[in-house]
Amino acid sequence: MISLRRASLADILGIGAILAVAVFSLALLVAPSVIVLIISFDTRAFVSFPPEGFTLRWYAEVFEQGVLVEAMINSLQVGVTVTLLCIVLGVPTALACVRGQFPGTTALSVFVLVPHMVPGIVLGVAILFAGALVGISPSIWLQSISIAVFVLAVMVRTVQSRLMRLDPALEEASANLRASPFQSLRTITFPLLSPAILAGAVFTFVEGFDNLSVAIFTHGFRDRPLPVELLALVQFTSTPLVAAISGVQILLAIIALVIVAMSIGLDKVNE
Repeated sequence: MISLRRASLADILGIGAILAVAVFSLALLVAPSVIVLIISFDTRAFVSFPPEGFTLRWYAEVFEQGVLVEAMINSLQVGVTVTLLCIVLGVPTALACVRGQFPGTTALSVFVLVPHMVPGIVLGVAILFAGALVGISPSIWLQSISIAVFVLAVMVRTVQSRLMRLDPALEEASANLRASPFQSLRTITFPLLSPAILAGAVFTFVEGFDNLSVAIFTHGFRDRPLPVELLALVQFTSTPLVAAISGVQILLAIIALVIVAMSIGLDKVNE
């Protein structure tokens, strides 16, 4: 009886310690974003916490400044381009890695991960120099390509995870019914992969919109994205306008997660 009580007490203490660490970790992740959002509604013209009042003035100013609006449009264009590139390149790559019948599928899967494992700053500098060697100057297209290379692994891994859970017997049954490989791909494989493709598209769009480490080296002078513009703004102002811009980016990320949750459910992305 004493050993059972000791075991129960040890279990309770262990579970309590795990919960405490989990709550503390969650607070470390969420608290900075929450503080930034709170500051963005402050009535004072300088960054301070806690705020003294509530106003939407700084959010209105974000959309009143042409430079910020243009930077936001540039980021949206980069995000969409990155997403399309990752879908066009990532889905076939995932299919080749999982369903491929040729030597080197494992090497291909590892190779896709390499750019994502390299620090973004290193990759940005490398692509900047590579573009200079072939005569491609920094622009919104070089920026989109470089970020797509950086986050392609997200799309590939997301689709791979879903594809490895699909029963190959479904495709074999389609072939037995005299369907061509393209018909099986179009009518069976792609519909079953659509949740993973959508999830990968959302994640790559958010990364393309918010990326700074790669974009800071590959953007053009006239097409600065919002993260780069925000970095420049921080150096010259301390108003809650900076927090308001960050709030817009946080809101965009939340909307992206809500879209995934309402369309397919976050728990079904890798099922």
